[in-house]
This record gives sequence, C-alpha cells and structure tokens, in this order.
Amino acid sequence: MHDYLVEKVFEDCKTGFYAEARSSITYKATPILVIRGYGSWYPFDRVLEDTPDVFMARLKRQLKSAETVGAIDWLKQQFESGNPADVIGESLGGKVAQQIAATYPDYMRSTVTFNALGVSQKLVQASTAMNVFHYFTLGERYAFWANRGDYIPGTTFVISQKGKNWWYKIEEAIVQMASFDQKFRKRRVLVVMLAHWLLLNRHNAIVLNRKKPVVVQIYPNQLQLFRNSDFT
Repeated sequence: MHDYLVEKVFEDCKTGFYAEARSSITYKATPILVIRGYGSWYPFDRVLEDTPDVFMARLKRQLKSAETVGAIDWLKQQFESGNPADVIGESLGGKVAQQIAATYPDYMRSTVTFNALGVSQKLVQASTAMNVFHYFTLGERYAFWANRGDYIPGTTFVISQKGKNWWYKIEEAIVQMASFDQKFRKRRVLVVMLAHWLLLNRHNAIVLNRKKPVVVQIYPNQLQLFRNSDFT
C-alpha cells in the first residue's frame, strides 16, 4: 500500500491466524490492521488450520489467537495514543475483523470487510461497533455458502467491474445449470466444478483497484438475496 510500512506481523500457526499492522511512513495517517483470509492451498496442513473457523460461524479460535499473539494489544496501543486503527479483513479475515469489532468496539476507528464470512447471530445482536462497512462482489456466493453466518450491523455495498454485463449473465447461467440433477446429470460433476471455480474467482476478485468500479449500496433485507441464491 502506498506510504505504508508493515510494522508488525501477528501469526498463530495453530489456528492459521495471520495479520499485519501497517503504519504510515510519510505522514500521520490512520494505522491499519489487515487480516488475511482463508489459508493457502499448500501445504495442506495449513488449510486444515483454518477449516473449523471457515465452516462454523460461532467459532472464535482465530479471535483468541488475535488476543494471544498481540494484535488486540496493538489496537489498544493505537487507541490510547489517540490514533485508533482501521481493521480490514477479507473472507475468513472479515469474520475475524467482525469478531474483534464486536468484542472491542472502542479500540478501532472503523471496520472494513471484503467478501467476509459470517459470525454468530448472538454476536451480531450484541455488537455496538460503529463505522462498519461490508463489501461483496457481484454474485458472491462463497462467503454465504461457507458458514451461513450473519454480519454485524453496518453499511453494505455490492461492487463489480462493469455491473451485470453479458459475461456475468453467462456465468450465472452456468451456476444455475450446476443445480440441475436430471437432464444434465452425466455432466453435473464438470458443471458443478466450473460453477465453483467461477464463484471462487468472484470471491477472490480484486475490484476496488480497477478503474471506475460499479459500487451499489444495498440494505440488510437485500443481503438475503445472496443466501437465497445458493446452488447445490
């Protein structure tokens, strides 16, 4: 990131938690805690570290890691210095960012998630966090499919590079085809694999750094449309 330096790294190999504390090197800007998403696909044991937190919204193993490896202490230090940090998380990191925001709402300036996994309904109802912003790519399914959790209150946006263009419509047709279990039965495995790849590509898409991205604010009730669009 421009004008930012990685100040500290917080990592717990037992749970796969990984975050970077970034601070400005040219001027007094807001410090940032960036929490990474689901672990790399190799080696396989690193994937297994993250898996329980991906599929179970109520688990707080990575939140506990943030507490034990010093990430929360760093947030507290920034708050006490009068320059509270922004917390940013993608995918699984977005889930952890929400857990931190709901548990320590006074320590940060804002919370930003990108295609985040959900958290438990209990935590959502108890959250008093302010300045929370959720971003989802157009047609995102994986975050909702993975653990079917909920999201702490905040402002929600859907982003895309060009909106619902012809290519998006073709992808949607393939995804819908993946749910058929009769006429396309013999091809179903290949179609489902392709649909998974398309949706995973959307989940990992970097859109905000593209020129003139399409950004649309949606409301909590509209977020249900994502959950109702799952495929099997």
